[in-house]
Amino acid sequence: MNTMQTEVAIVGGGPAGLMLAIELGCRDIPCVLLEEDADPPAFPKANATSARTMEHYRRRGFSDEIRALGLPPDYPQDVVYCTQLAEHELARFRIPSRGEAARRSEAGGHAPDNAGDYGSDAWPTPELPHRVQQMLIEPVLRRRAAAYPSVRLCLGQRAVAVEQDEQGVTATVEPEGGGQAWQLQARYLVGCDGPRSLVRKSLGVGYSGQGSEQRDFFGGQMLSIYFRSRRLYDAIGKQPAWQYWAVNARQRGLLIAVDGIETFLLAVQLAPGQAPGDIDPVATAHAVVGREFDFELIDRLPWVAGYTLVADRMAGGRVFLAGDAAHLFTPTGGMGYNTSIDDVVNLGWKLAAVIQGAAPPALLDSYERERRPMALRNTAFARSMADSIGNLRAGADIEEESEAGVRARAELGRRLAAHVASEFNIPGLQLGVRYLDSPIVAVEPGPAPQDDPNRYVPLALPGSRAPHAVVRGKVLFDLFGRDFTLLAFGALPAGERQAWHAVADEYGLGLEVLELDDDAARALYGAERVLIRPDHHIAWRGRAGADARSTLARATGRGRMG
Repeated sequence: MNTMQTEVAIVGGGPAGLMLAIELGCRDIPCVLLEEDADPPAFPKANATSARTMEHYRRRGFSDEIRALGLPPDYPQDVVYCTQLAEHELARFRIPSRGEAARRSEAGGHAPDNAGDYGSDAWPTPELPHRVQQMLIEPVLRRRAAAYPSVRLCLGQRAVAVEQDEQGVTATVEPEGGGQAWQLQARYLVGCDGPRSLVRKSLGVGYSGQGSEQRDFFGGQMLSIYFRSRRLYDAIGKQPAWQYWAVNARQRGLLIAVDGIETFLLAVQLAPGQAPGDIDPVATAHAVVGREFDFELIDRLPWVAGYTLVADRMAGGRVFLAGDAAHLFTPTGGMGYNTSIDDVVNLGWKLAAVIQGAAPPALLDSYERERRPMALRNTAFARSMADSIGNLRAGADIEEESEAGVRARAELGRRLAAHVASEFNIPGLQLGVRYLDSPIVAVEPGPAPQDDPNRYVPLALPGSRAPHAVVRGKVLFDLFGRDFTLLAFGALPAGERQAWHAVADEYGLGLEVLELDDDAARALYGAERVLIRPDHHIAWRGRAGADARSTLARATGRGRMG
């Protein structure tokens, strides 16, 4: 067989694989990405990009490009619940449009425009969540990855076997359209190849958790119907929204606006024993809306809701798992794709440091230690939200035109209002990612702070995401270096600066020293010196004059990996 060699082989070219290629590419690490689909997806899938993912895209310089995709600039990104979509509105959670979010970002994360039901101060970030389909994001990620000279995208190529030994990993690859098989040899391999992951199976790793739980909605066999309609908004007759939920005793459904003009995705649950082919898409769409309207079917796709699964291990030898290969969600909360991005951002800088000789291989042991707890955390949240909406039952009286109907709708509306705030106003879940039990993070005494998905308190505790601040009129994140950054509040003596650079140079680490004379930022970070990792998590904080060698040694896996 013909053989290609590289440093990192990436199996799977969805958002996780592509973002990993970007993280490696920006550090000049040779990598080859194998993706069996030559073209990006043409069917809507993930449609919610978290604030944290948008921050990661900002780190790499293309959050504006992602923000420009999706619904029209001033289209509300609201979530609305109705009996039928053209009938009684029960609850609405107001979310700023992408135009409002972009203006907020330009203002350094302040809210000059309407903050909707988020609240003006609940999301201390320059990047609010964004609503855009994965099928629009992937072409951007492909272009960004391909722009790096060290990245090679092998599209239309499918890995069919993976083997490893002490020296490296070999993937056997077959062209999707037929042709001669070939081999890809690498020092490390990362499986981003989805729930049926060949890479996970090659490690002998299984999923643990809940599989295909049954609920009245979002539990069991589902069908997504992708269609076009020019008159649907007129039929609904309400202020536009990003998500429309039909909640009644006859036909539940979730309608998602794809372009805000004429394309939509409708998700419905199949009844026991019902097959996708048994569904009449036109009649089903009319039943969810409660009105007839023009309908042009584009495509349909069956899928299964009810998964809360996490791989028993996320690494084995020289092979790592990320994305759906490592965890599988029911889509409530929209955290599947976003957890995947966080995985590879965490892994990318570590692989680069080890390959460049700036850290020992022991650094890679911290990947599973840090990311698997986050997978368990996030899948548990998604499951709780699926239970909250999926097991909520609506009686027939909510559609009655009577006093009893008014009361029933008011009560259901209160329950839905509580649910929607719990599912969508989640700054703690998105911004509160932290690695407090990590072997490469400094330990501070005291109890761990509460992890509340609906409330985020800016915290500079080691292991936490570095809190957002504006200094010198600029977003602090934007001043960080590509790799490690030492924040120095107050004067930094020349000898101390030299000591940090000397250790970084000895290790081969990139280290940016950022001196700040900003009392508010200093109070926020709570220390004179703060070491920021390449993924913008805090590795350590302490006093001026601290020992640079022991601090950098721990942050790069040279310390005791207990």
